[in-house]
Amino acid sequence: MVRYILALITIFTATTSFAAENLFEGYSKVLVNGQHSGYVISRYDFDSKKNQFHSAYFLKTGKGAGEITESLKAIASADLTPISYEYTSVVGKDTKTIDAKFKNGTMTAVVKTNGKISRVERKLPKGTFLSSFLVYLMLKSKDGLKSESKYEYQAIAEEDASIQKGQALVGKEETFNGFKAFKILNTFKDEKFLSYVNDRGEVLGTNVMSQGVGTEIVSNSIDATKDQPVNTALLSAIFGSVPKGENNVAARSKKGLIPATKSPGKTEGIPGGQGILIKPSSENSKSQSEEGK
Repeated sequence: MVRYILALITIFTATTSFAAENLFEGYSKVLVNGQHSGYVISRYDFDSKKNQFHSAYFLKTGKGAGEITESLKAIASADLTPISYEYTSVVGKDTKTIDAKFKNGTMTAVVKTNGKISRVERKLPKGTFLSSFLVYLMLKSKDGLKSESKYEYQAIAEEDASIQKGQALVGKEETFNGFKAFKILNTFKDEKFLSYVNDRGEVLGTNVMSQGVGTEIVSNSIDATKDQPVNTALLSAIFGSVPKGENNVAARSKKGLIPATKSPGKTEGIPGGQGILIKPSSENSKSQSEEGK
């Protein structure tokens, strides 16, 4: 779910080699107390041969001793049953990696924190999913994503391999940065945050209630990575290639493919998705704001 803007990344040696359909790919800028202080790259794919969803994201913010970077690569089956994930973060001198796998309703994870290794094994309550796929859960629900609805769920917080209960309250559709989106108040790990999600499941922005950090999707990589170094070799290692960030509503609008003030509508295509082409992006950060629908 919301990645708590903590941490950096170690290179994942495996690259994306499967043939997959890209569902979403985008760059978002990170705002800290209103200042552009970093970026997030996220991508979701569907591997039709294996009938699996794949997600990946990379976050970078701050400079020097205050630099924070983080990454996640996750795989789930078409019905959102967790298969595996790899999480890496670095905050200052503190490093953390988690390599988790799932089998027969049990999660086994190897956690390495500043060189110290521990192991976690947890039985998963029925319906538990990886929090990075939350928007999929909402769109694949019986009624889909709609105003004035509530979603109760139980998800794995990838950053610490814990199982947490959550709730998402969907408000009315409104305009966010020129695009129509549902305003969703989410509660997870005792933290409240807002997400702005359009009816394709694209997360246009996030806003943590008690923090001064938020994200906003942008139409190109330059607007997101402003004044921040970009390691193309590292991004290729995580995503399989350097993401262009062109498969999202902001990029499509920039190209004149969709009016900025109209919702893109729903598209056929994803198995088990109520006929909706689900295109979530990662909810990677936080920002101050008032609660409300």
